[in-house]
Amino acid sequence: MATAAVSQQSPPTPQVVEYDPITGVPAEFNDFLPKDCEEYKKWRASQESGVEGQVADLKVQEAPGQQIEKKLPGGKVKKKSKPEVVLERNTRNKKKCVTTISGLDTFGIKLADASKLFGKKFASGAAITKSPTEKDQIDVQGDFLDKAADFILKTYSKDKGIQKSDIYIIDNKKKIPAYDVEGDE
Repeated sequence: MATAAVSQQSPPTPQVVEYDPITGVPAEFNDFLPKDCEEYKKWRASQESGVEGQVADLKVQEAPGQQIEKKLPGGKVKKKSKPEVVLERNTRNKKKCVTTISGLDTFGIKLADASKLFGKKFASGAAITKSPTEKDQIDVQGDFLDKAADFILKTYSKDKGIQKSDIYIIDNKKKIPAYDVEGDE
């Protein structure tokens, strides 16, 4: 009797498993793939490129004088600031000074050419160095803070569009404008 009951039951229906077209495994296994696997990276990118990815690809046109916020990983916001040239005087060996000029590259100025010009103009050594924030800057041997501001304005104001309001001096760890813009206009 037991054999008759078993034979009357229908065979079990096979399960239909849908495989992910990107990874080639069932969809519920995608989270458990190795993180360095190419298929996982492609799958993860396709998951993130849904609506969020399409919105992230949109770009806002920059209005003149307006700062644009940029999203960084971790939800931090970075504001895009206007380009500026920053001059700083550093002392070394008590009496010797080094004038540091940073920000010229944001105006499209080649730092190698600019450092040669500074070296010739001030008859001193000038070199391109990296700042602690990994940005390139020009170090000129000697105290040429005021002369360098005038020289930058005279040399690059017409070609590269550097104005008096774009030049700043760091004095006593405070960033102040090199020129009083309101009085000059």
